[in-house]
Order: sequence, then structure tokens, then C-alpha cells
Amino acid sequence: MSNSKRQSLIVIGFGLIILAGIILYFAFSIPKVNDETVLNKTVTISETHSTGQKISNKNGNSESSIDYPININTCTVDDLVTINGIGEKKASAIVEYRDVIGGYTSVEEIKNIKGIGDKVFDKISPYLCV
Repeated sequence: MSNSKRQSLIVIGFGLIILAGIILYFAFSIPKVNDETVLNKTVTISETHSTGQKISNKNGNSESSIDYPININTCTVDDLVTINGIGEKKASAIVEYRDVIGGYTSVEEIKNIKGIGDKVFDKISPYLCV
């Protein structure tokens, strides 16, 4: 075997060893999550939203807390953006459509807005009311 082939194999071998070390490092550095903890957090969030309690924003400021469910006839774009699944564009479209029709008579009317189908509606409807 020539020296250049031997050197190439040695470099490739070291590269594979380093790559394996990196993969092992990331595999063992991922924090462990207990399934029970995840379920408890999910239940707590669902209970909080369904009871209409105030939810503070990510910074913990109580000044910008939101009461769920949100009334889509009186809410602002900023209120709607706090719901997971509604971005800036959908929130603006919901408010604009409300202004055009003069107010919603049911939550289902937001399905008339482009981008809000059955899947999105099922996801966001527990957080909305009329």
C-alpha cells in the first residue's frame, strides 16, 4: 500500500472518530423529559385557557395579560396574535373581516377568511368566543 493511500485512510479514520465523538456528545447532552411532567404541563395550560383565567405574556408582565376565550368582536390584532396558530396576517384578516361584516354572529364565521380551514379552526376555536 502506498504512503498516500495509508495517509488518506488514517485521516479518514480520525475524521470518523471525531464525528462519532460529536454524535455521542449530543446524544448524551440532551435533557431528559419525563412524560408525566409533559402531561401535567399540558393539562395545566388547557385548564387555564378553558377557565378564562388571565394568562401573562412570555415576560411575565401582568399588564399585557389576556383573558381566554377572546371575544372576536372586541379584540385587537395584538390579542389574537397571542393564540398559537394565529399570526400577524391572520389576526389582521380577522379584524378586517369583522369590520367589513359589522361583527361576527358565531365563531365559525372566521372560516370565511383565507387561510383558516377546519384544522386551524379546530386548533384556535377553544380560545375564541363571540
